[in-house]
Amino acid sequence: MSLADKIVIGTWPLSGDFGARSLSEIEKSLAKAFDAGIRTFDTAPNYGLGFAESALGMVFAGESDVRIFTKCGNVPFVGKDFSPDAIEASIGQSLKRLKRDSIEGVFLHNPRDEVPDFEPAIERLEAIKADGTVRMIGLSGAKGYDYSRVPDGRLDMFQQDANLLYLKEANGARPKFKTFFARSPLATGMLSGRLSESSVFPPDDHRSGWLKGERLASLVARVEAIKSVLPAGVSVPSAARRLLLHHPAIDYVICGVGRPDHLDGLIEDLSSGPLPESVVEALVSLHDRDFDRPEEESGLGY
Repeated sequence: MSLADKIVIGTWPLSGDFGARSLSEIEKSLAKAFDAGIRTFDTAPNYGLGFAESALGMVFAGESDVRIFTKCGNVPFVGKDFSPDAIEASIGQSLKRLKRDSIEGVFLHNPRDEVPDFEPAIERLEAIKADGTVRMIGLSGAKGYDYSRVPDGRLDMFQQDANLLYLKEANGARPKFKTFFARSPLATGMLSGRLSESSVFPPDDHRSGWLKGERLASLVARVEAIKSVLPAGVSVPSAARRLLLHHPAIDYVICGVGRPDHLDGLIEDLSSGPLPESVVEALVSLHDRDFDRPEEESGLGY
């Protein structure tokens, strides 16, 4: 597998949930990824209430050399529903928006306590996989939630946050799941290198409700610690992506893209090679020590 094959373009930032995006920006972003050799895309029905899926359908209709993963369980305009019939209906609606008869895979989307028994949902997903509608089935997990109730080996994929601020899941996904997708490599923008304690998000950006005050200050301090161990010329975003792209326990890295220029650094990373081992060790050590933050900040991390 080439590094380009390991990259999955996340379409949530294109959906409007992080701020409005023009149709021109969306089309240029998806086309630029395709032209760079990236063929895999991740989406969900509730990203922009179906808009992200529709955008992928608009740009890639009839393009067989594209792999698309979507999700089910968070129903636009309705809410969460992981019942077998709702799962099957959701996948059918996604296929219509994506303008496809089948897709690469589907994830249960962040199920928590509303799913007391995973067996009915998994059985329906297995049936949908058996009829060729999807090639792989999996679970996109809520960060930090305990999924020990999910039966081992039944689901092909697990999608979870993994980045320089949160590496707890990357090494523990197997054998319960066969394939690990690292999500949020830039930690919803915290590892973009552009944020400071004075950063303010507009009201239509979902981060405005939680990324502020003490939490923002604590996370900015963690990012400064990361900067302190990087070699000259290596940016925080590049280090964040390269560590995941060359991580032995990570099969795919989902990189959210909201504008065409967001792809520039990612494309450059494809030819940059892995980080020096000493830098990887320093970054992992920082993470494991919680960046030497005071004990009272333990709950303010990513």
